[in-house]
Amino acid sequence: MNLVRLRRPSSSSLGRCLPRPWSPRLHCSDAAAAADHIPQAKRGSLPSLNARSCCASRVQSNSLITRHGRAGNLRGAQAVFDKMPHRDVISWTALLTAYAENGDTASARAVFDGMPKRNTASWNAMITAYTRDLRIREAADLFGRMPEKNVVSYGAMTSGFARAGMLREAEELCAEMPPKWRDPIASNALISGYLRRGELEEAVIVFQRMSVRDVVSWSSLVDGYCKHGQIDEARKLFETMPEKNVVTWTSMIRGYMKGGLWEDGFLTFLAMRRDGVSINTITLSVILDACTDLARIGEGIQIHGLILSMGFGCDTFLGNSLINMYFRVDCLTDAKIVFANMEKKDVVSWNSMITGYVQTDRIEEAHMLFEQMPTRDVVSWTSMLVGFSNRGQLEESVHLFREMPQKDDVAWTAMVSGFVGNEEHETAFRWFVQMLREGILPNPFSLSSILSASAGLTMLNQGMQVHACAVKMYLESAISVQNSLVSMYAKCGNLADACQIFLSIRDLNIVSMNSMITGFAQHGLAEEALELFRKMQTNGYKPNQVTFLGVLSACSHGGLVEEGYMHFQSMSSSYGIEPGPDHYTCMVDLLGRAGLLTEAAELIGSLPFDPHSAVWGALLGACRTHFDLGLAKHAAGQIFELEPDNATAYAVLSEMYSLAGLRKDEEEVRAAKRSKGLRKNRGCSWVTLDNRVCVFFAGDKSHSEWREIFALLSVISREIEEISCYI
Repeated sequence: MNLVRLRRPSSSSLGRCLPRPWSPRLHCSDAAAAADHIPQAKRGSLPSLNARSCCASRVQSNSLITRHGRAGNLRGAQAVFDKMPHRDVISWTALLTAYAENGDTASARAVFDGMPKRNTASWNAMITAYTRDLRIREAADLFGRMPEKNVVSYGAMTSGFARAGMLREAEELCAEMPPKWRDPIASNALISGYLRRGELEEAVIVFQRMSVRDVVSWSSLVDGYCKHGQIDEARKLFETMPEKNVVTWTSMIRGYMKGGLWEDGFLTFLAMRRDGVSINTITLSVILDACTDLARIGEGIQIHGLILSMGFGCDTFLGNSLINMYFRVDCLTDAKIVFANMEKKDVVSWNSMITGYVQTDRIEEAHMLFEQMPTRDVVSWTSMLVGFSNRGQLEESVHLFREMPQKDDVAWTAMVSGFVGNEEHETAFRWFVQMLREGILPNPFSLSSILSASAGLTMLNQGMQVHACAVKMYLESAISVQNSLVSMYAKCGNLADACQIFLSIRDLNIVSMNSMITGFAQHGLAEEALELFRKMQTNGYKPNQVTFLGVLSACSHGGLVEEGYMHFQSMSSSYGIEPGPDHYTCMVDLLGRAGLLTEAAELIGSLPFDPHSAVWGALLGACRTHFDLGLAKHAAGQIFELEPDNATAYAVLSEMYSLAGLRKDEEEVRAAKRSKGLRKNRGCSWVTLDNRVCVFFAGDKSHSEWREIFALLSVISREIEEISCYI
C-alpha cells in the first residue's frame, strides 16, 4: 500500500510505528490548537495553522514542517504532515529532521523506516541523529547501507567517530573518501577529536595537511593551543588567520585570561569590538569570569553595564555569572539585585546564590533560600552541607544529609571533609567506611580528606591503607591525593616516603611545595625547608600565607631568628601578603624559643589586631622555658580574659609558682582552677599494634604490665641522659 496516497494516516503503517503521544490522528481543529505549543516568541513568525494552511501547497507545507521543527513544536510539525493530501520525499525528510534535531531519535527512526522512498538527505539526517547520540554502531550500519553518499554523509560519519574517540576509524574513513570532500569538514572533525583527547600535536598535523581550511579549522586550533597553555602559538595563529569569527575571538580572549594575561585578554576584547564583531553571551561570560577570578570589580561593573546596554540583561547565563562575580568581591547587595531582577531563574541561579551565601559565611540566608527553591539538585544540597560544616554545625549537616533524596560521591565527600575540618577525625573514618559500604566509590577529594584524617590522628597504618586504595583505583596520581600523601607521611613521622612521593609528582603546585616545606619544618629540618622555599621561588612559584607559616615554623624550630624576621617582613613588602594571627604566633614562638622574651612581648603589643589566646600561649610557653615569672603572669592573665576555661594556662602558671617557691600564689591559682571545675588534659599518645590502636596517658598505670613498662622507660631515660653528656 502506497503511504503517500493515504488520506487517513491512522490506518497507515506510519501511525503504527510512531510513538503513541505523536500518533498522526489530529484533525484540522486539533492542528490549529497545536499552535499553542509553540513558544510565544516564535509563534508570530509562523503562519496560522488553520484550515487554509492545512490545505496549502506541498511546498508551503514542507516549509511549515521545517519551521515547526526548528521551533521545537513537534506536534505542530506532525499535524501539518498528517493533513497533507500529497507527500513527497521532502515532506518525509522534513518530519524526520524535525524529530532528529529535537533529540527524538526513536521517532525519527520510525519515520525513516516508514518512508516509501528515501533520498541522500534523509539518510544523512538519520546518521547525524545517531552520531549526535553517540550511537555509532547504528550510524555506521546505515552509512554502510547508503546507496549513494555525499560530502555530508562522510562528514557526519567522521564527526561521529571523532566525537566517540574512535580516531583510528575516523582517519581510515578520511583516507577512503574522495579527496575533494575531505577538507574542511572531515578534517575539522578530526582536529576536534584529537583536541578533545588532548593530542595537540596530532591535531596540528591534520591542520597542516589540509588543502582547504575554513574559519572552524583555524578557530579549533587556536582554542587547542590556548587550552594547552601555548598562548604564544595561539597568538601567532590568531594573527595570521584570514578570517575571524566570534568563536575565534572568544577562544583567544579565554586563553589570555586563563593564562593570567589579563591586560592582553581585555585589549583583545576591545579590539574585537572595534572590528565590529558581534559579541555574544559566551564572550561576555568569559570576560565576567576573568573579572571574578582576578577580583577586577571595576571592569566587571563596566561589563555589567555593557550587558544591559546590549539587551542581554535578562539572559540567565550571564545573570548567573554576575551573581558569582559580585559574591566573590563581597558585593552582596548587587548579587541580590541581579538575582531579584532575573526574569527566568534556573537551578544554577539558585545554587549560585546559595553558594555565595555559604562562601561569605551567611548560612542563615543560604538556608532560607534553600527552603524556597522550587527544584533542588545535588549541588544545592551539597552547598548546604558544606555551609553547616564550615560553621561547625555538624548535627545540622548530618540531619540534612539524611534528608537528601540522592547522595553521590560529592555529597559523601562533603560530609567526610566536614568532619575532618572540625577535627572529628575518627568520625570522618566511620563515614568514609560507610560510604564504601553503600557502594559509593571515593573520588580524589574524598581520598585527600581521609588522608588528612589519618594525618590528624597520626595513624600511619590507616594512611597507608588509604594509599593502597588510591593505587587500586588508579587515583594515586591525582595531584590532590599526592599532596595529601606528602602531608600524611610527614605528619606520621615517615619523612622518607613523604620526600619520595613529593619527588614523583609531575605537576608540582603551591600546595605540593607547602606540604613538603611544612613536613621539613615539623621534623626540625630548617635548612631543608628553607632550601626548598628558595628553589620554589626560583622556579616561579608564588608563595602564599600557608607557605610562610611553614617557613616561619622552620625558622622557629631551627632558632634562625634573623632569617625568620627577614621572611616575616618580606611577606608584605615583597609579596603583598598581610601577616595573619598565625604568622604572628610563629614569630612570638621564634623569639620566645631564642630567649628574646622582651622582643616577643613588644611584637604582641604592636599587633594590628587584638591578640588571640594562641599568641599569648606562645609567649607563656616561652616564659616557662626561660622562667620569666613576671611576664608569665601577664600572659596568663590575658589568656584568662580571652578563655576563662583554659586549663593549660592555669597549670603552667601554678607550676611556675611552685618552682619559685611561692606556695600561696600556687594554691590561689589551683583554687581558681578547681572552682571552675577545670582539668588539664593529660598528655596522650597511642600506637597501632596488630591493627588495634592502643592509647596511653602520662602516668598511666592501667596496663597489666605497667611496672615493666616504667622500668624500661627509666632505662631509656638514663641512656638518653648519658648520650646527651657527649653532645
